[in-house]
Amino acid sequence: MPDCFYCNIDIENLPYRCKFCGMIFCNEHRLPENHDCPFDLRRKDYFFNTLEHPLYQDALEYASKDLTVARIYDYVTTKQMTKSQAIELLSYFLENNENYEIRKICIFAFKVLKLKSDKAFNVLENHLLSEENPSVKKVLVDIITYNFPKKSRELVDWIKKHDKDFN
Repeated sequence: MPDCFYCNIDIENLPYRCKFCGMIFCNEHRLPENHDCPFDLRRKDYFFNTLEHPLYQDALEYASKDLTVARIYDYVTTKQMTKSQAIELLSYFLENNENYEIRKICIFAFKVLKLKSDKAFNVLENHLLSEENPSVKKVLVDIITYNFPKKSRELVDWIKKHDKDFN
């Protein structure tokens, strides 16, 4: 039986898949507002313009067949892969992919999968410091700020002060 991604209880009855984020939830958390869905378009803090940044499950269709962000997502949500393993694979894809849209998808997966460990922060921080594409940097700053609001302050302030893309 799958576990609810929000409360981690074992779902005994029918599991629900959110149409926005694609995660599996119990009856109590099936609605976007009950699981803090990052893709609920009714939320005021939704920071992605949907014309510029499609929803996660739609964006995955842009990924090449070789890049398996969708599989990482499925493996983590079905508990076939640990979050630590997911961070390792996403880090690999970030470092080795030339396509900036795919890099954005990988970065956004850190938010969707709630990857908030020190290891996740280090991966995002290192990639932010080495990233050259301004739109990817923007997504990195947004995700780091969202996942690590306190820890990211100094880093984001430094980036905004020293990076010409944020001036």
